[in-house]
Amino acid sequence: MSNTKPAFLIAPIVLLVGCSTAEGDFPSLERRPYESKEPIAEPSAPLAPPASLPADLAAKVDTLVSRHVASASIFASRLAAVQSTASRATGSAAGTESWVNAHVQLSRLDKARADSVAVVREFDSLIADAGAVDSTFVPLLTDAQKPVADDVAQQNAEISRLSQLIGE
Repeated sequence: MSNTKPAFLIAPIVLLVGCSTAEGDFPSLERRPYESKEPIAEPSAPLAPPASLPADLAAKVDTLVSRHVASASIFASRLAAVQSTASRATGSAAGTESWVNAHVQLSRLDKARADSVAVVREFDSLIADAGAVDSTFVPLLTDAQKPVADDVAQQNAEISRLSQLIGE
């Protein structure tokens, strides 16, 4: 029995020595804020988003939307002709006149939407800049950008479909 006593006395010392190591990333043993006896404060209500954008931002948004509308109009006016040309080029060999003509028309259609793509990028920059100053404007700017981004996504899908139809 005398052999077991020293083992019981040494075990706690060995365990405590293991806890004193400075190596490793251990959590702090300090009290956390929620462990205090002070009452928990209710979170403050978030600021309500503004009903409208300031005049300078609203003017920029109007300019961007107008540019997109003009670009989308050009895209829409050219789309039927490109669809017809791509239909005629379906199955034609690469380098043939119908294949080349379809690619030229598709390239012009892609160029017609270039300003809409630029508008989406400019909206992204406007949102980032406005968010750095006052984040309450971000939802309003994002809402203004959404229809433009949706139109560009539809245009991308149509160009991709026509490209596959031609056999790119």
